[in-house]
Amino acid sequence: MVAVERANGGGTTTIRTPRKSKATRWRIVTLLAVHALIAIHVAHWISTGRTVSPLEPSEAMEFSKRSIVNAGLVFFAITTLSTLVLGRWFCGWACHLVALQDLSRALLIKVGLRPRPLRSRWLALVPILAAGYMFVWPLAYRMWIGDSLAVREVEMVREGYWDTFPTWGPAILTFFLCGFVAVYFLGAKGFCTYACPYGAVFGLADRASPGRIRVTDACVQCGHCSLTCTSNVDVSREVHDYGMVVDPGCMKCMDCVSVCPEDALYYGMGRPALFAKKRADPRNPRKPLPLVEEATGVLAFAFGYFAIRGYYQERGFLLSLGIAACFAFLAVLAVRLIRRADVRVPGIVLKKGGRIRATGAVVALATLGLAACAVPYGIVPEVHAWRADGDWSALAPARTRWFEPDREPLSAAESESAERLLASARIVRERSGVRSVENTLRLAWGSLMAGDDEAAVVHLTELEVFGGALPAHRLIAAKHRHSVGETDEAIRIAAEVLGSDPSHVPSAVFLLARLQGAERHDEARALIESTLAVAPDAPHVLRARAEYRFFGGDSAGAIEDLERALALEPTSVEFRDRLWQFLAQAGRIDDAVQVLEEGLALPDAPAFLRADLIRVLMSRGDAAAAAREARRLS
Repeated sequence: MVAVERANGGGTTTIRTPRKSKATRWRIVTLLAVHALIAIHVAHWISTGRTVSPLEPSEAMEFSKRSIVNAGLVFFAITTLSTLVLGRWFCGWACHLVALQDLSRALLIKVGLRPRPLRSRWLALVPILAAGYMFVWPLAYRMWIGDSLAVREVEMVREGYWDTFPTWGPAILTFFLCGFVAVYFLGAKGFCTYACPYGAVFGLADRASPGRIRVTDACVQCGHCSLTCTSNVDVSREVHDYGMVVDPGCMKCMDCVSVCPEDALYYGMGRPALFAKKRADPRNPRKPLPLVEEATGVLAFAFGYFAIRGYYQERGFLLSLGIAACFAFLAVLAVRLIRRADVRVPGIVLKKGGRIRATGAVVALATLGLAACAVPYGIVPEVHAWRADGDWSALAPARTRWFEPDREPLSAAESESAERLLASARIVRERSGVRSVENTLRLAWGSLMAGDDEAAVVHLTELEVFGGALPAHRLIAAKHRHSVGETDEAIRIAAEVLGSDPSHVPSAVFLLARLQGAERHDEARALIESTLAVAPDAPHVLRARAEYRFFGGDSAGAIEDLERALALEPTSVEFRDRLWQFLAQAGRIDDAVQVLEEGLALPDAPAFLRADLIRVLMSRGDAAAAAREARRLS
């Protein structure tokens, strides 16, 4: 502990610098252990090909969007529930991104750059809005359209561990920007304060938690706690005003408790922050940002986020938030250069005594340059991506029927939508410079519908090599090759899709039809069995096996397969028509009649089913019933 003498009126005051926190050492050990566990998790996946789905809060979006329960959702739920009791502990003791920010801060201080927090009240709302967008909005939308929120699938184990993570480029950029850049611009844990949606959820839960940093009467208001806090919490003022820390930004790092020279701070249970009462002699709060700076920050954040999402598209929501927050800081800095006499950032004086330094001019010009570049290369692509969304939705019926035999040609409205879709997708690629799966798919479909088969093949081939491409995307290439007479190439592509994902039933159904059309029946039978081994409830594959079984003399097995297929798709006229025929040929006339009568009871039942029923009734010798059905048919 170091003592410094400072003049104070007629006497002196002894100021003691804070001692080092012992809690920091334990946090370092804990955060290193977290990274070791992450490495073990990844190593397990690499060695076995399957592992527990990522223990990442973002994985909870799978439930919000598709009602899929995974390990990430369970992990997020457990940590949130524990926060309701213990307070916001996870961020301080187990978050890998907090470890990155703490490391960045420590290294910056080592080179003489001490980050200072921005302290914007309005931008601090961004994490809450982001959390609502990620977790609440999908649920609300599904409820609005009448989608069931019931659990559809439990996915605790996953083969594609990296499926929901960004590629290496955005990941490295996220590491650098959300660490060093965000800490330098926004202060210690700046990303947590102005971008992290998970921290917002933990912060809300923290408000109801009884576990808090509290104070005894031994406190002398030395301020060591506030100086030491790396979460930008004014601990000294809060314990003075409330007897505890009520700021939801408190991550329970315990540094303030460790450095308190009077041992007046402690972690304990008691009244939650929600019910905290301010004392009679509260200290003045920190001075907020001026209104013009708050407004500038919010507008710049919205502009930056909109532009970055247009540029990166599916490359990272959190990265976009982080970049937008840093751009908001630069915009606020530009306003300060206009309004204030003295402006500086850590280690750099931008303006002093009303005169802008060369560094200040560079920062101002760089901010304007970034904004200028963001318009043509960020805003414009995003606008065209939104336009493409509408045309993509309008062309959904056309895409559904595109590869059907004797399909109807595009209507005039559909042709116009296809032209607009292609034009917008081209602008998105040319301006943004990003080759995303989504936009490449739109380029492929736009080229197909515009009649440019050569360009369509190029884009469909691109889809085959994208890391984020789905089997359904590659299946489009196979269907296109078949439609232009390249059946062998179509078979090759579909076989490769199934090689990478044997459970992709649409590819199996497509390949099965091509093999049967080429009279490669041995391969078709093998494909049926391999598909049903991984997807036993694939109705069209069951129907195909029923055909082979029936004509191979196994009528009982064929009927069993068709009954299963019909149970899976009870409205299928194709399955029902084939089932009654098999039943009738097997001599089970009564069962055939029942299948036809059940079909006729369905909405929009085709008339030929009644004609079939009449024939079956006549074969049974029930002329009266056949006559009744004939009168209904007429």
